[in-house]
Amino acid sequence: MPFTVPDEDLRRLETEVQKALSSADESALEVLGYGEVTLVLRVTTPSGAFACKRLPVFPSRQRLDRYRRTLDSYLHRLGESGLNVAETRLWQLPRPSGEIVAYCVQEELPGRRLCSRLLHERDEAWARGFFKRFLDDVDRAVAPDLGLDAQASNWCDIDGDLVYLDVTTPLMRDGRGRELLDVRLFLTSLPWALRDAVRITMTKSIFDKFYATRGVVLDFLGNLHKERLGHLVPVFLEQADARIDPPITAEEAAAYYKGDARMWEVIQRLRKADRLWHRKVRRRPYPFLLPPDVVR
Repeated sequence: MPFTVPDEDLRRLETEVQKALSSADESALEVLGYGEVTLVLRVTTPSGAFACKRLPVFPSRQRLDRYRRTLDSYLHRLGESGLNVAETRLWQLPRPSGEIVAYCVQEELPGRRLCSRLLHERDEAWARGFFKRFLDDVDRAVAPDLGLDAQASNWCDIDGDLVYLDVTTPLMRDGRGRELLDVRLFLTSLPWALRDAVRITMTKSIFDKFYATRGVVLDFLGNLHKERLGHLVPVFLEQADARIDPPITAEEAAAYYKGDARMWEVIQRLRKADRLWHRKVRRRPYPFLLPPDVVR
């Protein structure tokens, strides 16, 4: 059955987020996981626990409605492809200024069933079975105008079925190859003077890989190094060889991850510098929750 978004609990969560931003102390927040752009927070209610990803603040109703349409279309297309996607709702809270706070909300799935965790705990036979299911799902879903960010932490294994979690940045392109995602909005956590430069020079390199099976698999394999699962790369390459042309090599996966890690390290340093400037120079809260340093 479809779940009901816990409105009052999410209002309380946003109050706690505002306190954390004002005090620069995030210890009161229950963090389920960190992404490169944002983090996932837990809300526990009498009817269950929910995973809530806070989106960049929308400057207008028009921008929120555009995002909602894109998200709904993305969820629909992924479902049509045969992908099992976690039910996702968009929750919103207007501000007196006209800005709108929004969260992508999902029922919390068991953390012990995250595939990034199971790959550490289960044997090679399980890992091979998972990767076959993963390749099948990627092949079904990915197209030149429909993408997936399919790293291991974005999948949950529930009763033998893979459930895809990360839909916050809907990966779709129009007929001219342009992102339907509001890329400008999702770059607002960068220092304002750098946003256009990053958008113009880096958007293509960030997103291109998600629209082809080979790129999605390369990204998945590269990120196994971040998950300290690099020993599985040769195992998965053996399975992928028959389905990807040209085949991916272990050296290519390692080099890809190094390049990707360097890019995100630069982006995170810029964001941290901007946060320091907000807090120490402008004497005002920094408006984003940033993930901690990632050991890469």
